[in-house]
Order: sequence, then C-alpha cells, then structure tokens
Amino acid sequence: MVTWNLLEGTNPTADHDIANSDFDINILDHALSSPTIPLTFPLPTDKDTYVPSEGNEKVQKSFSLLLSSFRLFLGVDVDNIYTKAEYRYATNKYNSTFHKKFEEYMNNKLERDDKKLDELIYQLVNQELNLNLIKGADYQKRFQEVKKFMVDYYKQENAKNLPVFKSIEFIQTAYITVMSVMRKMFPRGIWCSRDELSKLYRQYLDNPMSIVFLPSHQTVVAGENLNVAVFGTFLKNLGAIFIKRSFNNELYTERNLNNVVEFLLLNKINFEVFIEGTRSRDGKLLLPKYGILKQLTNIFLKQRYTDSNPEFDLLFQPVSITYERIYESDGYLKELVGSDKKQESMTNILYNGVSNLLRNKEIQPIVWGKDEYNDNSERTLSGKIFFKLGNRFHLSEFLEQQQAEDSNFISGLPNYEIVDSGHVNLKKLGFKILHEINRISYLPEVSIVGTTLQVYYYYYFKDHLSSNNGKPIVIKIEELLPVFKLVSQLLYNENIDSVTNSQILSDVLTMTDKEKIELIRDQIIDFFRFIQVHKTKNIIRVINPIELLYYKNLSIHLIIQRCLIGFIVLYLNDAGIESNHIIVTKIYYILTGFLKNEFLFDYNYNERYELTFILEDFVKQGVLKESINDDGIISFVISDKQYLQMLANLAIPFVESYSLLIENIFSLTNSKASKYESEKKKLEAGQGEINIHDEDDLKFPDTKGLLKHVIGRYHDRKTNTIKGIISLESINKQYLLSDLYYLNNLQVIGIVKNKAKTKAYVKILNERDLRILHQFLLQILGKVSTSQNHLIKNEINLNYVIDIIDKRFNRDFDEISGRSKL
Repeated sequence: MVTWNLLEGTNPTADHDIANSDFDINILDHALSSPTIPLTFPLPTDKDTYVPSEGNEKVQKSFSLLLSSFRLFLGVDVDNIYTKAEYRYATNKYNSTFHKKFEEYMNNKLERDDKKLDELIYQLVNQELNLNLIKGADYQKRFQEVKKFMVDYYKQENAKNLPVFKSIEFIQTAYITVMSVMRKMFPRGIWCSRDELSKLYRQYLDNPMSIVFLPSHQTVVAGENLNVAVFGTFLKNLGAIFIKRSFNNELYTERNLNNVVEFLLLNKINFEVFIEGTRSRDGKLLLPKYGILKQLTNIFLKQRYTDSNPEFDLLFQPVSITYERIYESDGYLKELVGSDKKQESMTNILYNGVSNLLRNKEIQPIVWGKDEYNDNSERTLSGKIFFKLGNRFHLSEFLEQQQAEDSNFISGLPNYEIVDSGHVNLKKLGFKILHEINRISYLPEVSIVGTTLQVYYYYYFKDHLSSNNGKPIVIKIEELLPVFKLVSQLLYNENIDSVTNSQILSDVLTMTDKEKIELIRDQIIDFFRFIQVHKTKNIIRVINPIELLYYKNLSIHLIIQRCLIGFIVLYLNDAGIESNHIIVTKIYYILTGFLKNEFLFDYNYNERYELTFILEDFVKQGVLKESINDDGIISFVISDKQYLQMLANLAIPFVESYSLLIENIFSLTNSKASKYESEKKKLEAGQGEINIHDEDDLKFPDTKGLLKHVIGRYHDRKTNTIKGIISLESINKQYLLSDLYYLNNLQVIGIVKNKAKTKAYVKILNERDLRILHQFLLQILGKVSTSQNHLIKNEINLNYVIDIIDKRFNRDFDEISGRSKL
C-alpha cells in the first residue's frame, strides 16, 4: 500500500488548492521528488525494528540501472521509496527469508499440517469405496494418489494466484510507474489528512498488528478477472491475492485461501479488502459480502482458542473514498442503462496505461460549442479523490461486545471446531464497518449541486423524457437557488457531527446568490458531460439526467428515511387515508424492507433516522401538523406539500423499480411458458425436439435477459426517451439487480443456475405473494384508483404484506418507529 511509504521521513508541506484542513495532503504532489509525508509526531528510532516478526530483515540495497536512471535523469528520490517502512515500522516481505518461509508454510499445510485436507480426501475415497470403484485393500494407496493430486493441484494454483512480493527494486519501480500514471489521471490530486494518518500510525506503533483496511469500493480490486497476462503478474508482485468469485464445487479452495491470509496476518502484514465485493455503479454503498469477514473471524478464533495465541488481534480500519468524478464514469452510465460490463483484458489495461502516461497532466481548458454551451463531449473530465479514515476498532473489541450481549458466545467453548464464525454476528460486523464509512464520507460540492438538480428536475420536469421526445430542457440557475438552499440545509442538519461536511455546507448556506450561481456553473463545467451551462447566460441545459444519479446517491443515505416518510404521508393524503402513526409505521416498515438491499437500515443507532424523530422534526419545521382524535391517536396533516413532494420524488424511483421488475417477471415468464407449451405440442406431433439441457432456457427468463428486457421496454436508447415511468433511474441495472436478489431472499422467486453454472434463471416460487407485493407497490405509487387501495386501507391485508416481508428479514417495530411494539 502507498500509505505506509508516505509515513516515513519528512518533506516540505505540500501545496494544495482546497481550503479545508481535513484534507491537507495531496499524495500526488511531489510524489516522485519527495515520496514521503511527515507525521504530526516524530517516528521512534531507538529500535532497529518495531515489528516482532521472524525473518523481518533490513532492506538490502542493490544496484539497478533502471532505478539509477530514474534517480539521475528524472530527479526521483528512489532511496526514500519503501525503505525504512519495510523493516523498521512494518514487515519486510521482499527478501529470500520471507519468501522461503511463505512457501514452506503453504507447502506444509498442503502436505501434512492441514487436517481438513485429509478429511476431504477421506470423504472422497470413502465415496469411491461405497460405489465399489475401489476395493478395501486399495484404500490407503488410493488415498495417497488423491492426496498427491490435490497437493500438486493446489501448489500449481498457488503459483498462479498467490502474491510473490518480488523485490524492493520492483516495488520502487512500480511506485514510480503508478504515481506517474495517477498524476496524469487525477491532476487535481488525491487528498487525505495528515492528522488522521498520524493517529492511525501512532496507534499501530503502540502495538503492531495487521491493519485490515476496509475502503468503500468505487476502485479496482484484484478479483480473478484481473488475473490477465502480464498485468496479473504485475499485481501479484505488488502483493495482490486473486480470489475466485465463487468457491462452488471446490471443496478446499476456500480453506487454501484461508491458510494464505492466516500466514499474512501472523506476520503482521497489512491487508486491504473491499467487503462490498464489487464496485458500486451508482454512488451508494452496497451490502457487505461476508466471505472475507468469515475468514478473518475464523482465523482470529483459531489463533485465540485453538493455537493459544492470546496476543493475536486485528485492527479494522474503515476508509471512505469519495470521487468528485469517477474515472470510469462514462462506462458506468452505459452499464446502468443496459450495456454489458466491459470485461478486463490485457489489451484494454495496456491501452489505458499508455494513454494516461501520454496525457497532458494539466486540466483541459473549457470548450464552448457554437451554441455557446460548454461542450464536454470530448473533454477528459477528472476531479479530486478524498480519503477519510473512520473510527477503527480491534476485532477482539467487537467480539467482546458480542460476548457481553450473549454469554454463550465463547464462554466454556475452547474448541475451535465449535467456536467459529458461525457464532459471530457477521452482519452486524459488516454493517458496523459500512455505517462508519457512510458516517465519515466526504460530501463534495458537486454532490450538493447534483442533488439540487435532481430534486428540481423531478419536481418540475419528471415527465420530460416521456413527453418531450428526449429533447434537452433548460433551467435558469436563479430558479434553482431555493432548492439549492433547501438541499444544503437538509444535508447540513444531517452532517452536524462531521466537521468537514458541516463546514462546507455552512459556507454554502452563507454564500450570496451570485456566489451560489458561480459555484453551480463551475461544478457543472468541471464534472458533467450531459449537463451544460451557457457561456454568458446563467442557463443550464439538461441533455440526460441519468448523470445526476451518482451525485445524488453520494448523499441519499443521509436523507432516505425522510424521503420515504414524505412519500408515505403524501400517498395517504392523496388516497384519503388518515396518516396516523400506526399506519405510517407499518408502510414505512414494508418500504424499508423492500430497500434493505439498497440501504444500510439495520444496526443504525442514529436517532435522527428513527421514524418518530423524523415525524416530530417535520412538525417542528412546520411541514406537518399533529391532529389528535377522540381516541387519542395522533395523525399528521400536511402543511408544506411542496417540501414533502421534493423529498418523496427522490424515493419513488427505488419503489417504482420493484413494481416494474415484478410486472416484467410475470410478463416474460408467461411469454416463455406459452412458447414452451408450443414447442411441447410440436414435439408431441413429432415436429420438433426439446433438449433436456435447454429446457430451463425455454421455460424461464434468465437474469441477464430479464434485466435487458425491463430496460429495453421502457427506454429507447436511440432517442433517449422513456415511457410510462417517472425516470430512467427507475430502470437502472444496479437497482434492478438489488430488487431481484431481495425477491429471491423473500422466496417469492428463485434464482437458480443451470447444471453447467453458466446461466441463472428466474423462477416464480410463490405467485400469490408476488402478486400481492406487486399490488401493494402499484397502490403506494398511486397507479390505481383510490377505491382499489384495499391492501393499505384494510389492516388485515396490510399485515399480510408485512408477513411476506418478514419471511426472511424479521425485524420488530421498535427498531423502525422508535416507539413501543404495535
């Protein structure tokens, strides 16, 4: 990781162009001539090394013609790139002793130390014996044959996939290469806080152990899809571990990976993992994947309770990464509206690398079109990247807290085979990490502008793409200012605990109208490709609003609860249903259930997100009024409908996405069934044939085809027009995938793979419940007459919808409403 290299030595204070003390270091500034960043405290030097790790040798300098050329002709300070940090303040992985130890450790695990491998082989040989494929007398011979095959196979796999830690010269060369590319890709810089890094490093030096860095995933990770020619070798030499997307039918692969990770952690090597599993395309955090958390907790428990290593621990460090503009933004937007993901290849990687090295580092000048609107169609757009470190915690602290809550967790269970990750609340651990990332996430000015434009667009022009044949709309910037103030104030209220964000929002709120207009103009010119401003007039032209999705979603987690509650109260008002606390809570419970794959609702202990707090806050703001009937039941009457509608519009696409998906599951399934019956009749008449391997393909829609069908049905990509929906956001692929997985979790549909594991199909498992969910969504979206709102008006029917939601995701109303159970 770059971080540790930046923590040794001293260099002049880096120049920066943002007036925010939270981000006072640009790691790309003077990255070659002064590759280190000073801490806020002097590093200790009284010991040769501060990491008690066997084989932690000093870095040995050797002559390198390439590095000497860098030093001489480019002025690169090679001697300060990964030198002291790799043996004095961390483990030196780039020496023969460490390489030998790593190889011996993995070989010993395979050949004799890992009893799990022997157990698996015994099971396989027993199956052969039970099937009379071998005789009892051949049992031991067959065991040795299978063992040899397994050992040889995994040695070969390890050689392909495991980190190599080649040499310090390679790391120094890689640093120079990567920094040269990054400086061209991100001329505005990659920003972090000297104070945050210093505090982390001080804690690390007090008790060195592996730091598990857990960043939000809008960057590249070394999944097996990146293990391509040349580039894969390059990443392995940097310490990347290539992980398969799935361990299906590979009984020992996961265990083998576990052994690798355990070795690294025992040697106090820092570890980085993206627990979201895949990159977010829409700006929101994704739900955690629990595989790596399972491995880390298993290793911890094994070390503590089986190997009697009471000092073993891990330091979890949540990291927020925020982009003013994602480098791959153009490709992401195409994916969201239906294009297939562009697969990684050596050709693409090499092309991108070379083109970035040849790129002019300077930010490109503004291009004005003949119509005097700025034209970013061919302009390379880039922004700053911001890193923030959240509150870190030791894994032992988390498990001790769980033990305090559950006395049976570890007490009296010394056997690792009993005490494993199955006893650990991995969901709570994953959500703890992601909630912290959300809490500290930086809110750049462009996200405020983007959210403002989205709110304004939905309120005034939500029918534009369907009624205006996709033609651009124009907005006077002055007309945006009231909404800009509303959004800024709303976000400020939810960011009071964030020094950085509250300061930015406070500054924005105190700007003059002229300054606000200039800010909006500048952000659009710098970061948007499909939204433009006029050269001399304060007019904005929106060509395609889908580009706003990412920026709105950078902040949506802060206000989604308010958006949903506004949506519910507005619906009840329009449907003529009394908005009492009980019915609002029940509908809110259902909607937050639907959106559990989109937002981190669980284990969120911030009272500002509780339903009761928000309703009371709306009353204090004068948005709602309380009304108490003769039975003492509180109802809510709308005082400011415009305010609630602006909030509600941000929530509607998430709900509409479900409605559209279910509707198309039914229509496509029926269409498939009809064609299948037709093929069967032909077969019975001797006029055709049905291949048993293709039967599912004939009977059920596959997931990929289903998503393309939904998007294609409502969006004409040639004319950029939509029909029958609120916005293009409702049918973006990221939302639809989340919806699909949630319906699968509810077991109203099933996502099943074919025998070859090459395709996944969608099967309706519970048609009745799926239709009820669809009817509920249509009613809450106002797509049926008020007389048809029987699922919501009737308490028994509404409770049945809750029962469907509760099948797999059981929560009680205390958690949702902040009040006693209903």
